[in-house]
Amino acid sequence: MRERWKLLGIEEKFSDRVLSVEHRRYHFDGAGDSMPFSVVRMKDWVIVVPVTEEGKLVLVRQYRVGTDEVTLEFPGGAVNMGEDPAEGAPRELEEETGYISGRLSRLGSVKPNPAFLTNDCHAYLAEGCEAKGMMQPDPFEDVEPVELSLDEVKELARNGGINHSITLGALAIYLSTL
Repeated sequence: MRERWKLLGIEEKFSDRVLSVEHRRYHFDGAGDSMPFSVVRMKDWVIVVPVTEEGKLVLVRQYRVGTDEVTLEFPGGAVNMGEDPAEGAPRELEEETGYISGRLSRLGSVKPNPAFLTNDCHAYLAEGCEAKGMMQPDPFEDVEPVELSLDEVKELARNGGINHSITLGALAIYLSTL
């Protein structure tokens, strides 16, 4: 299938500290024509499924500008330049929740939206989490940690109380390990 698509050129349309937007012009043999596709280049992300010794999951309430609403999601964020995702996961966990974990393991990776995003989101499981660290949210990050039972999280996922797609993806991977 890939051989039916020929990249004709890339034109950067916008760039800032978070992302860049490109128009990638492709010729598609199936259509016999070409057109530009918008592609957003971003850093990779990490998302952490934190579990306390008591089996509670730690999520954060966070205001999101894009939807103008408060969401409930697992902690996570961008992987810094040159940082291994396995280093970014515990950093994001502590920054956003104040929790630390002695046992971190990789759950897998997802493509947030391969239709137009270039990045990966790396999911990690943090077990034995304790509120012994220090929250250090970014200057424009408004987060509040919340402990919930697995049953509560599953019910929120079912009824739309958790609607952040990457959180739902990480939850699905986590549930597949149980």
